[in-house]
Amino acid sequence: MGVITIGSSSGAGRVAYLDGIRAVAIASVLALHWFLWYVPFFHGGAVGVDVFFVLSGFIITTMLWRSRGPEGLGAAWLSFVRRRVARLYPALLGLVVGGVVLHALAPGGLGLVETARRGALVLVQATSVWGATQDDSFVVPALEPFGHTWSLAVEWYFYLLWPLLLLAARGRGWSARRAGWAAAALGLGCYLLSLPLGAFWFYFGPSARFGELLAGCALALLLRARPADAAPLRVPAALPVAALTLLVLYVVLGPDSDSPVYRLVGVPLAVTTCLVLVAGGYSATPGPVHRLLTLRPVAWVGRTSYSLYLWHTVPFLLLAGVDSVPKPLLGVAALAMVAVLTLSSHYLLERPFLRSRSDVLRLAAGAPSRSTPLPTKASTRSSADDLVNRRPILAATSLRSTASSPPSASRSARNLENGAEPGSTGSPGSQSSTSAGASDRV
Repeated sequence: MGVITIGSSSGAGRVAYLDGIRAVAIASVLALHWFLWYVPFFHGGAVGVDVFFVLSGFIITTMLWRSRGPEGLGAAWLSFVRRRVARLYPALLGLVVGGVVLHALAPGGLGLVETARRGALVLVQATSVWGATQDDSFVVPALEPFGHTWSLAVEWYFYLLWPLLLLAARGRGWSARRAGWAAAALGLGCYLLSLPLGAFWFYFGPSARFGELLAGCALALLLRARPADAAPLRVPAALPVAALTLLVLYVVLGPDSDSPVYRLVGVPLAVTTCLVLVAGGYSATPGPVHRLLTLRPVAWVGRTSYSLYLWHTVPFLLLAGVDSVPKPLLGVAALAMVAVLTLSSHYLLERPFLRSRSDVLRLAAGAPSRSTPLPTKASTRSSADDLVNRRPILAATSLRSTASSPPSASRSARNLENGAEPGSTGSPGSQSSTSAGASDRV
């Protein structure tokens, strides 16, 4: 039974590959928000958020299914939520505090009180439902500079519900296969039932987005359910190429998010593309997309994508009303501010809250696919379950000499949960397994 590490911070391996998918997602969002008013292209960039949702569901479910946490459903759920708060809220609080300060000091800003009021909606995760009740503009000017945080609120709604359902199913002895097909059916139902909804509720509300998150959950569980003696997973190299090409074309040429084309074509395309790309990362035959997404610059963008997503619009909105400076100079200044704020947030408010480990996450290939009840205290010492069996692409980073290190594997499984939301891990140049290398973000 081989042992595969997925926490390597080198250019190869699963963490870098998933970070590469995040880079695709954040690049789509940046193209939309930065060029929307200047060129007749990139209006389809909203599908980047859909990719984020699918990937988030995949990683969160991977972590939850194999986790060995406190005894009892309630304790396991509270432990999960507590780690989500510790991981995500420092950077989010930094966004709100920074936004309030900037708008209080800058000429033409919203002012201290109004920006703080809007920031309060962000911190209580009310922006998704609030945005769904609007009817003026998808830019939601009444929530600037925090309008984009609606997607974070959707994820929090999911964090509060899905772990309870999944852990309860596992505690009742559900197999990963059964849970996976249930997640797929539930996700499809969420999407179909959301189609008749108005444009604002479909886009900002949680119902359709839960369908995307559940698609990623289903993939995680079905991959986990593969028999120990199954043949290596093989995804034709042309399939990820075709999926990524179609997604890029939609980002460039697709319509605005309030168009029926978005919900009928854009969302299914983004969900399918992400599922294909994730599955391609576990294929026995690596292809050009795998090589592209594991390039160090690409993976680095993915690792910083949470902070980049938080700050990517704030300086542009702040400087939009300045008339005394040429627009090109304002654009350069805004980009510089985004870079400084993103890097500050990532290195000061994200990485310190990733629990550093010298060991990397090890997954034992060939684990049984049948679920086990919620673990007792004694079982918390068992090694982390396998996500999928036989991943030749990732086998180059295996540490076979450490195949029987249950406590380390259990700690490593917790490290995977330690990152979440768009981006994670540390600098791509690091060869040691720091918090960046041993954890993954949703």
